[in-house]
Formats: sequence, C-alpha cells, structure tokens
Amino acid sequence: IVGGTEVPIEAHPYQIALLYGGARTCGGSILSPAHIITAAHCVASATPTRLRIRAGSARCDAGGVLVNVSAIAIHPNYSAPTVDNDLAILTLSENLTYSPTIAPVGLPAFGAGVLASGTEVVVSGWGATGEGGANSPTLRAVAVAVVGREECRAGYRGFGPVTASMFCAGTPAGGRNACGGDSGGPAGGNDGVGVGVLVGVVSWGHGCGRKGFPGVYASTSFLRGFIGRVTG
Repeated sequence: IVGGTEVPIEAHPYQIALLYGGARTCGGSILSPAHIITAAHCVASATPTRLRIRAGSARCDAGGVLVNVSAIAIHPNYSAPTVDNDLAILTLSENLTYSPTIAPVGLPAFGAGVLASGTEVVVSGWGATGEGGANSPTLRAVAVAVVGREECRAGYRGFGPVTASMFCAGTPAGGRNACGGDSGGPAGGNDGVGVGVLVGVVSWGHGCGRKGFPGVYASTSFLRGFIGRVTG
C-alpha cells in the first residue's frame, strides 16, 4: 500500500494474508467461515495443499490463526494475458471462528451496477509501501477514489484492456494506491445500497500510485454470479 497508514486488524477483520509454501504472496477477504475471495492471478498456478491463510492478525507473519486451503475455484473466464475476470474463491479445510478480529465482508447487492466516478474505496494489504520497495510487515490501508472507465482506458491504452469486469481507482496526483503484494486484497466501499461492502479485489496496474495510472480492481458486482455459485 502506497501513501497509506498502519491499521489494526479490528478495522479490517475480513482481511487475510495468503501464504504459499509458507511465504506471504497475496491478500484476500473472508466471505464466510469456509470461503476466502482473492485474485485469480494469485492462485492460478497453485495447488491447494501449498496454500494457507492467516486470519485475525495485523501482522502477516505472526498471530491470529493459520488455516489450510482445501479447494481453489478460479473464475471460468479468467484470462491470464488480459487479467480479465480476476477472481478466485478458496475453500478452507476448517471453518473460521468469528471474533472482533475475524469477520466476513459484505458483498454488493445483485445488480448493484458500476461504481460512480469519485466513489471512495479503502484498500488494504501488506504489499510494498513504494514502487520497487519492501513489503510491510503490518497491515496498511489507504483511501482512493473510483476513476471513470473511459478516463482509465485512455491512461492504459497500450498497456492492457480495462474490461467490464474491472474498475479503476486512484488519486489525480498519484501517490496513493495498492502495490505489489497487495493483490487479491480488499477494496471496500459503499455500493450505493449497503455500506462497508467488498466492491473490488486488487488486480493490476502500471507501477504503484503513478499519476495517470490508477489501480485496476476486479469488480465484485460484475462477478457476483460466480461468487454466489461457488459459495452457495
């Protein structure tokens, strides 16, 4: 997270750290006692037995609980070259027990539609605090604003398509956004119906917090059907 501040896990109790072979690779969010939502690109080449999650701790390397992953469901239309439909649902080998530090995140209502330009979303994770920098051992969060699709597409022309499964968010001057290592983590906001819901999942971008290059997020409202099918 670039330009953010340290936050307690109680402020983002749905945030989890995704560990692959013991090392933290990505973030994710708790959907139910048995389900985690993350980015498909985080787990596209993973085997469930190598994955674990750490929940209930603001540190990605200590505290909370460690739980194994038993299954990975990647969006059937996920495309690695374009990062389209960049969502995956992990099923845990045992259910999480909710507490002030472990809690599920809400989802947008069906048909919530496209987030209005300027809508504030809060992104959190243990990723790099600057482009090319080191990851943060403690959870950090930053507020960014949704950028209109056409404006975002114009900025990313030549870098990659900004599809209907994505939305963009950042700040006009840059300096605040997700970065490497934050992938799969939550972008929380107001979907216009409920408050404090998971509106996006950290997906991709050019650099971190660069002016003219907002972060690109997988849209949970657009991909809501897939989430419902997997989690029941």
